[in-house]
Amino acid sequence: MVLRLRIRVCYGDKCVEGLGIANSGFAGREPEVVLPQELVRELLGEGPNVVLIERVLADGSRVFLPRLTDPLDIYVITEDRVEGPVKAYAYITRGRFILLNDALLSKLRIVILDPFEGVWCFKDELGRMERRGTAS
Repeated sequence: MVLRLRIRVCYGDKCVEGLGIANSGFAGREPEVVLPQELVRELLGEGPNVVLIERVLADGSRVFLPRLTDPLDIYVITEDRVEGPVKAYAYITRGRFILLNDALLSKLRIVILDPFEGVWCFKDELGRMERRGTAS
């Protein structure tokens, strides 16, 4: 199962929301996020400032991806709290989900307890609470 979380992405005073995948194997040294083109267009309009960055994918292949030049504010939203903002650089793809890298998950204080079942919690809830990922 994929752990899906409700994510808010903001730039300045404009925000959009979507589903983020937490256990995608996306690793990095700094908080990063992959955003669908349509979400970026909704947030920033046509022709945002990007640079091409070479990335190594989980299978070892290399690709060049457009990355926004300015970081965005990322939040995770649950029924009872909002965690964030965390500044993260965003890559743009044609996919439909937001992908959160491991560094961003850490800064958002997310702990995956059971990746198959989609069970997680915030760091301050360890041993006290379990949450389920968003179904859709």
